[in-house]
Amino acid sequence: MKIVALGDRTVTLLCRLGGVAETIRCEDFSSAEAALKELLMEESVAIVLIQDRYVRPLIPMLEEHGRSHRVYPVVVEIPGPKGPVKGDDTITEAIRRVAGRGMPG
Repeated sequence: MKIVALGDRTVTLLCRLGGVAETIRCEDFSSAEAALKELLMEESVAIVLIQDRYVRPLIPMLEEHGRSHRVYPVVVEIPGPKGPVKGDDTITEAIRRVAGRGMPG
C-alpha cells in the first residue's frame, strides 16, 4: 500500500521531503480531479493527501466513492503553503456525519 500526495509545486516538494515517495503535481482543479479519479481506482493506493484548495469541488466525487465497497484510499485534506483555506473543515464535517450528534460544533 502506498501514500500519494496531490498538490501544487510547493506542497508536493514538502511531501517528498517529508517522506512521501509518490507525488502528483497539479496546477489547477482539472488536473487534480483527473489525478484523483485515477488514484481512487488504483488498488495499491492506501492514502491520498490532497491540497485543501482542490478538495471542495471534489466532495461529491469523494462521497460517491465512499458509498462504494472499497475502504481505500483514505483521502486526507492538507493545507497549502498559505495555510488552510477558510471555511468548514471537511475532515471534521465527515466525522460529524459518521459519528452523529456526539461531535461538538
